[in-house]
Amino acid sequence: MDVDKLKQWLELAQKVQGNDFWNSIFDGPPGGQIAQVNNQQDARHRYNHYQPNQSAPSSEAEFPKVDIYTNNREWMVVVDLPGIRKEDVNLSMSANNLTIKGVLHSPYKDATVVKAERPTGHFERTIQLPELINETRTAARFFNGVLEVRIMRNLAPERNIRID
Repeated sequence: MDVDKLKQWLELAQKVQGNDFWNSIFDGPPGGQIAQVNNQQDARHRYNHYQPNQSAPSSEAEFPKVDIYTNNREWMVVVDLPGIRKEDVNLSMSANNLTIKGVLHSPYKDATVVKAERPTGHFERTIQLPELINETRTAARFFNGVLEVRIMRNLAPERNIRID
């Protein structure tokens, strides 16, 4: 048996189902799995039917967590990156997408994990904004584990067009 592959599957299951994945499989009451599936379907239904200006329910698997704000001048994207160094984060933009990539290193290289609730390893998240991004008028800063990206909006002033 390949222990590394088993470890990868365990980490994937924890990211997708949360940290109590194996407990819910083996220690849950009879029928608990059916209730869990129903709850997941209800959560997907709520997510697919949220209204604008209302927060969509977030999945535990979404990392990093992101808030997006806007005003008449700019978009502000706030990203939680606890325990991550600025050097380990990369931002890229294309059309109306902002992509955040990085790696979160384990704090103890020579130790065996007994319980792991915090994510480690490579991550990538693409955020789609409702309008094209102005790459030349973008600024980012990283402070206390929070990344703030400010993107100026592409709002052209209204102008009259002469009709010939």
